[in-house]
Amino acid sequence: MELGELDRSALFGREGPLEIELGSGAGRFLWERALAHPELDFVGLEIREPLVEHRMARPDRPKNLVYLVANANRNLALAKPGVIQQFHVHFPDPCFRGRHFKRRVIQSSTVREMATLLPLGGRIYAQSDVLLLAEEMFRVLSAETALSALLPADLQAPRPIPEATEWELHHEAVAEPIYRMLFEKQREPSGETPNVVLGPVKPV
Repeated sequence: MELGELDRSALFGREGPLEIELGSGAGRFLWERALAHPELDFVGLEIREPLVEHRMARPDRPKNLVYLVANANRNLALAKPGVIQQFHVHFPDPCFRGRHFKRRVIQSSTVREMATLLPLGGRIYAQSDVLLLAEEMFRVLSAETALSALLPADLQAPRPIPEATEWELHHEAVAEPIYRMLFEKQREPSGETPNVVLGPVKPV
């Protein structure tokens, strides 16, 4: 499903700055973000319809938050450039099989599109519990010259913001590693889109 540019007035009753989560899962992360930042509007994209329906049906859902059924890779341009302040990609599917590599969220073409949509100072926050995938994600993000890394390249940084996903809390509770990265747009994209070849990731 392709959403196109959102009618933010219809969704939120205003046209404020956005944060987008690509693959919102059970939805905890954006729920907490929306409560903490009433000045922003939040959109969670999730391909599993029951998860979206459950969160959208809750009467206590923050008014500045919506979840939409969509394929994240095809639905980045939900607003004009400069409106989306931050993209979030938490624990994406590793897509282990070679023919599924193209389904990975963090790849050169999607990173270029995110970099184009973000304003200067806009950010991409990503994390994974699969080291090989996290290292690949970091390489793809680093190859985009519009972006600069704000966290160490060893991916060992603590949580850079207070909100967390359900899966993140699970890993922290049992002291399992989480590999995090945060990139900031510091210039406009230029030149050809980098072509970082995606490789195999072993199941854990």
